[in-house]
Amino acid sequence: MQLKPKDTYRIETVENLNVSSMTSLISLYQPIIGHEALVFYLTCCTEGSNQKTLETHQRLCIIMNMDIPTIERARKKCEQFYLIRTFVKTDNDKDTYIYIVNPPLSAQAFMKHDFYSRYLCKLIGQKQYELTCSKVMKQETNKHGYSDVSEQFDKNLLTTWDTENEVQFSKIQPNFNFSDQHNQRNNFNYEELFATTSSIVFPIETRTKENLQIIGEYATLYGLSVSKIRILIGRCINNSTNTFDVERFKKICSTQNPDEVTTTKDPYLLPPVAFLQLRQEGAPVASVDRKLLEYLNLDLKLPAEVVNVLIDYVLNINENRLTKRFVEVIATTWVREKVTTKEQAMALTKKTPAFKSQPSKKKDVLPDYYEKMKAKEKEETLNIISEEEEEEIARKLKGLGE
Repeated sequence: MQLKPKDTYRIETVENLNVSSMTSLISLYQPIIGHEALVFYLTCCTEGSNQKTLETHQRLCIIMNMDIPTIERARKKCEQFYLIRTFVKTDNDKDTYIYIVNPPLSAQAFMKHDFYSRYLCKLIGQKQYELTCSKVMKQETNKHGYSDVSEQFDKNLLTTWDTENEVQFSKIQPNFNFSDQHNQRNNFNYEELFATTSSIVFPIETRTKENLQIIGEYATLYGLSVSKIRILIGRCINNSTNTFDVERFKKICSTQNPDEVTTTKDPYLLPPVAFLQLRQEGAPVASVDRKLLEYLNLDLKLPAEVVNVLIDYVLNINENRLTKRFVEVIATTWVREKVTTKEQAMALTKKTPAFKSQPSKKKDVLPDYYEKMKAKEKEETLNIISEEEEEEIARKLKGLGE
């Protein structure tokens, strides 16, 4: 995966650097990672300390006076020695990176490290290694003959901690890493929401895992940006009670049009409402179709890309009609087949024979009284004869009697 200047990044720092950390970085890490990697690490530390929004890597190029290949090499050097951990998410034509900045090992921990200390000695030589040790290592008190009598944490302090306490504690923990199943239906940028939304608009008490999950899922389904979601959240907050009206939020989201409908390299990765709007050449999606998409994505828990493949398939084989019952039959089959990716969904559309709802061949059945009435009329019609026919019959009967 090649880094690009327009790729964005967000930095999370574990702790601030102190004098001991700087000593370890300059004297011990710099010889093994190089000055460019050291500059990258220190820049990440300062950038991440007060980052409000996502930034592009073009900014790093400017402030470090480095090009993209140099930055990428420097980052990888930091990763090798666990100074940086990198996470990346691909979205259309750009990638978003999260850099987790770990603190460096202390001088004592570095020198006791089986690999780092030997590698440093190999690079700078034994003489310089001994000189570095004398500069960075603190004189330790000789503890020979002493016993460690330090008091340990008493686990009995939590003996009264029960299941109810654990449930309440989990609700207030700042944990917004949802399960993989939820992530397939949730592609919302929580980092931007938190960075740009004040606690007055979105109180901390209402930022529960359940509320945030619903916000992310509905934003993903309807293709709503962070700025739009921020406005909708504000409409659903009761400031006097610091509560979030979830049902009102769902209802408002269902009336919104996607913020932007564009053609991408892979349109199946669009939000379902945006995909259907694109499929019908920009025409707004009807409320009944929105409810159908909501059912597929949120109730049946089909990922957005699978929903889009399903919608495209049904429109192609059913004369551009989204018949609810017709869609549900296919969707529930895919759920049982455990379809979670567009590739799996496309494979099923090719394997499953196309079928349409055929016109009914059932004949209309007439009531019994109507059939009897028609038979009687027919009988009466047969009994009606003309005068000529009556005279002819009479002559034949007379001839038979002679």
